[in-house]
Amino acid sequence: MATKKQQTPKPKNNAEHTAFHYGFDLVEIKETAGANTKGQRAEEEKVKVLKYYSSDNDLKREIPKSMMFYNKPLIKEKDGKKSANTIGLDLIGVDNALAEALVIQTALSILKDEGYKDLSIEINSIGDKDSVKRFEKELVAYYKTRTDDLKSIEKKKINADHVMELFTSDKDYMQEINADAPKPIYFLSDSSSAHFKEVLEFLEEINTPYNISDSLIGDKNYFSKVIFVIKGRIGKEKESKVLARGGRYDELAGEVTRKRKIAAVGLSMDFKAKTKKPTTKATDVSIHLIKIGFNAKLKSLEIMEAMKSVGAPLNHSLDEKKISHQIEHAVENDASYALIVGQREANNGKVLVRNMETSAQDEIKIEDLAKYMKKLM
Repeated sequence: MATKKQQTPKPKNNAEHTAFHYGFDLVEIKETAGANTKGQRAEEEKVKVLKYYSSDNDLKREIPKSMMFYNKPLIKEKDGKKSANTIGLDLIGVDNALAEALVIQTALSILKDEGYKDLSIEINSIGDKDSVKRFEKELVAYYKTRTDDLKSIEKKKINADHVMELFTSDKDYMQEINADAPKPIYFLSDSSSAHFKEVLEFLEEINTPYNISDSLIGDKNYFSKVIFVIKGRIGKEKESKVLARGGRYDELAGEVTRKRKIAAVGLSMDFKAKTKKPTTKATDVSIHLIKIGFNAKLKSLEIMEAMKSVGAPLNHSLDEKKISHQIEHAVENDASYALIVGQREANNGKVLVRNMETSAQDEIKIEDLAKYMKKLM
């Protein structure tokens, strides 16, 4: 993540500006040959991101938190064609729902700047490995009761290794059968269910329409737990299309990094970029966002979006709970100002703005925050 202000490069376009603003660092990852299976480019990109992360960090000592942003394809298409633009956002080392929220909010903000409209989220959760096993077991039992309605090619897939293929089939008659099939969210473990609920609370906080899509599964060897796609349209397009695919891939991260417990969330996004230069002028004044409590984390996304027009680097601690430690991080990062939001401020839609040099502070409404901060720059 971007830390001290002198280490933060100047963004070259709106996408970079937004990624830097939310705390992502631009990384250079070498492009390689195309995916073997159609539709798995996003999954293969995550493998490359994890290998880059492993080579860039000494994981024997610690598992550092990393927010990575790349703005070019990592996987070449087999037909040699290049997409209009490719952006990847990945957050490694954070297991709470704020990780999904930051990745999704950053992507939405980039797309809005590029002129995309009617943005919405399709999301689902298949939970941890135990949750998946319970779901697959119930699916197998269900399809065995519907063998008379299945064709021979489908009957061969009634086993734990292939049953997900039946559940995600786009064949009309299979969709009719799947209408009564078990749904993955009913088999989530307590921890997976609680995590999914928190992700949905973040989506509600940023007022982005979402729909729980039971058939959104993906490859369980890549994305697991929370899975999502972002849809939208631009210009004269009449229908929304998928612009980004992503989710949590903790199990994949564990396999690639050879670490038993490691968290990872990311997405890959394609869009037609229009803006070449940032519309917001960057400033070297560093600001640190301090969050105390879950409600403050929810409100932090609104604060981050409000602060984007200010142009100052906005640093924040992703999972640090103690205010004293977060203030220490602000001092270490040479922050000029700290934005502090706790339970009371979150409930009242306000934030405390503290001058880190004089300790003087004012309470400001979030809707007035950008205007107030611009006066201080």
